[in-house]
Amino acid sequence: MSEKKWKINIIDIIAVVLILAVAVFLGVKLLGSDEGGSEMVNIRYTVLCEQRPTETYEAVQQYIPGTLMASGTLYNAQIVAVEASPTMVLSGDGTWVEDPDHVDLTFTVEGQVEKGSVLVASVGTQEIRIGKEIILKTEYIEFEKAIVTDVSYS
Repeated sequence: MSEKKWKINIIDIIAVVLILAVAVFLGVKLLGSDEGGSEMVNIRYTVLCEQRPTETYEAVQQYIPGTLMASGTLYNAQIVAVEASPTMVLSGDGTWVEDPDHVDLTFTVEGQVEKGSVLVASVGTQEIRIGKEIILKTEYIEFEKAIVTDVSYS
């Protein structure tokens, strides 16, 4: 029985180096590097929830401040205030009157978002932009069809 000798040639060396380089690259990407970290920017935005039952205003006050969440994960932002204003409806005679059973709720949210080359503020998976409809959710509060009405950064 003849034994084959294995010779190392330049192709083998290049292949090993490439495999090691890919492994190191993937390791750095997957494990990440906290050296220097990402620059964070403070964000403050308001969210309007229209035509909510009047008793909702009193109910949500006990849960403010409240940390925002989605899919069971808490995020680096929280509802810090809520204000109620009358919901106005059009009456039969064409005038606007206050709806005694509903209020419009305006929530103020503060948090931090990662600064990139283009500031696309996202809290969790939701982009925060004026006019965008979002879901405003904490452990105890959830409002769908909430509209972002103002955004500021510092």
